Amino acid sequence: MSVSVPVEQIHKYLSHSLIKVFKTIAHAKCEFLGEKAYNGSQTLSPAIDPSRDPNTHILASCVAFAGEINGVCYLFMGNRFAFHAAKKVTGIEGAELDEDTVRDVCGELTNMFAGTFKNCLADLGLPSTSTIPTVMQGKRMAINTAGTNDQFRFSFEVDGFPIFADLLLSGS
Repeated sequence: MSVSVPVEQIHKYLSHSLIKVFKTIAHAKCEFLGEKAYNGSQTLSPAIDPSRDPNTHILASCVAFAGEINGVCYLFMGNRFAFHAAKKVTGIEGAELDEDTVRDVCGELTNMFAGTFKNCLADLGLPSTSTIPTVMQGKRMAINTAGTNDQFRFSFEVDGFPIFADLLLSGS
């Protein structure tokens, strides 16, 4: 990474941001489990919960940011958790909670998570602007990491569900 922010600080900000968003917006307990670095031209989405449900569909949402530091924040969750979170955020239950609303909530959670993280970086003198969230859904996805300097995957547990956040960074 061409900026002079210690990677430990980046990890702290990312974890803090996701925990804060889930606690504040979804009234959910979010626990950081760990992180790992990865590099390469392509990375597969995490296996969300293969032991409980090998057919779990994944919702992946992302928000990019550009400025003094450039990057993309991804949030991966299983469809069961996505419905759980959407119910907590909106108060809508049962058949009234449709897939469009669930995708909107996933996108907004990612937007708030990436925005909180981006604001932490701005406090260090690294301002940036962000994109609108993009939400994808499927069984397995690949992330193209070409052009990034650093890639990290963070593992969390939110209300008993596994959640993953990926951070791809490149200098300006």
